This record gives sequence, C-alpha cells and structure tokens, in this order.
Amino acid sequence: MPDLEFSVEKNWKKFQEESPWALFVRSTAHDESGQKYIRNALRPSSQIYKVVKSNGKTEELQCNTCGSEIMGATVAHPIHDGPFPLSGSGQCHYEEVPYCPKCEQKPNYHGSFITP
Repeated sequence: MPDLEFSVEKNWKKFQEESPWALFVRSTAHDESGQKYIRNALRPSSQIYKVVKSNGKTEELQCNTCGSEIMGATVAHPIHDGPFPLSGSGQCHYEEVPYCPKCEQKPNYHGSFITP
C-alpha cells in the first residue's frame, strides 16, 4: 500500500477544538484509485479503516489490516457542571468510537470528564 496523506476536515477540526475530551477525531485520505481511508487523527499510528460503502451520512468501514467489519463503541463522557468539584447534573455526552474487533481493544465505556 502506498503512503497515504491523512488530513482532518474542517468540521472535525472544529469538533477537536471544542472537545478536548474526545477520543476520536476523524482524518481521511484517498489513494490514487480514489479509495477512501479513515483513521484517528489523535493517534497518527492508529489503525486504518477502509470505506467500503457510503450512504449519505453513514459509512461501512473495514479494517485495512485484517478485513474485519469495523464496530462502534459508545463512550460516555460525564458532564461536571455543578458548583462543586466533580459534581454535576448527571448528564453525559455520548461519543461513538470505531474500532476493529480483531486488531484493537474495545474502547472503555467510561470516558473523560467534561468541565464547562
């Protein structure tokens, strides 16, 4: 596979700036045939996912290493917006994080705290 140049799209850069607690920021690359690839911009050495099918806002992803279907794990980020340290309303922001079930560990459900 040739070297791919990954870049973060404008809307994902904005998300990264507004969400320092996020575990996944999407970066994309295309090879010479036009095939689209995705990986986590926060970990440049992370697993590369191949876009197999795209339907508007949803994409089917495949692990570029083993060919497995990419799964999504929900990660809950508790919002600590109360008047005291570690206190809050009990709300969470939920993030969907992709991972390969054969090549990667499933992301932990318990994410980082969000403090406004």
